[in-house]
Amino acid sequence: MTVQSSNMLHGEPRHTMDEKNRLIVPLSMRTKGARELIVVRHPNGYLSVFTQEQFDRLYQSLVEKNREPKERRSFVFMMNHVARTVPVDAQGRINLSQAEVEHVSPGREVVFTRGSEQSLFEIWNVSRHEAATLNERDRFRVTLETEGI
Repeated sequence: MTVQSSNMLHGEPRHTMDEKNRLIVPLSMRTKGARELIVVRHPNGYLSVFTQEQFDRLYQSLVEKNREPKERRSFVFMMNHVARTVPVDAQGRINLSQAEVEHVSPGREVVFTRGSEQSLFEIWNVSRHEAATLNERDRFRVTLETEGI
């Protein structure tokens, strides 16, 4: 499975879930030959989406960092609670579970973004995404100014 060479997303594609909770994955975010993706309900109210390879790499890294048996068990328990394998259909759609829909609620319109170097993309509720963008604007400005941009 090949991931797009660039992890940069141009724009903020917005899509609306249909009545069956299906969501079209933007072409720029699809991976060649991917028949399944891993959807993780992130505690900050969005969905992180991974290829199997990305998820396995992250999962193993996080398990290794939780060296204490009790913490490792807690992490594994929670990750198994919030992560789910989702098939990608021939039209490039994924079907979100009711728990995933409720996690990004309210509304059926979502924003796709690349927020992490470890995931393929993220799915945000429109209003939460706008709030997160406002929260990050100053940090982004300082980073650009520091680099002379």
